[in-house]
Amino acid sequence: MKDFFKRNKKVLLISLIIFLIFAVGAAIFTLATIGDQYGMISANISAMKANGTIQNDTSFMMDTFEIFLHNLVADLIVIVGGLLFSIVSVLIVIYNAVSIGAPFGMDFAFFAPTILPHGIIEYSASVFSLAAAFKITQLEIKMIKNRSFKNTLAEHKRELKDILIMVVIIVILLAIAAVIECNFIDIIVRWAFGI
Repeated sequence: MKDFFKRNKKVLLISLIIFLIFAVGAAIFTLATIGDQYGMISANISAMKANGTIQNDTSFMMDTFEIFLHNLVADLIVIVGGLLFSIVSVLIVIYNAVSIGAPFGMDFAFFAPTILPHGIIEYSASVFSLAAAFKITQLEIKMIKNRSFKNTLAEHKRELKDILIMVVIIVILLAIAAVIECNFIDIIVRWAFGI
């Protein structure tokens, strides 16, 4: 496994940097533009708790398998986007990064307990999916240069194994994230807000 990370260090790092730039950028942009509305969700929860209008039953039912499947399909689309020179893949990951970063710029105190416990794991899978897309693009470029599909695949079995390992890692990460999101976020939110 150590060799796997060593071989794929560059694509994983590039994928992580792309994700972080857009996630942090979205958080900063949202924070800069939201003005006085920053922290309103947390403030409203605190006010409702103080005046006794918050409901004790904050639970919401989500299907673990449904969440897992949704996220897996999204990451598989990113991976397959590698066949289109990773352009679609990068755009999807940028969209995901912005959609995770913006809420933190709105109300960090609320979104940290609601998103971070599963989000770190789920979006790590996004980083692996973008890295797999980049690996597919690399193989595709080699096929174009070699003008041979069969020979390129035969010469680059290690890269194919690395892509498969990334898919397995993605499946494991998404399964863990779905279990946390559907079964523990409610408990974490109640604990964080003292509900």
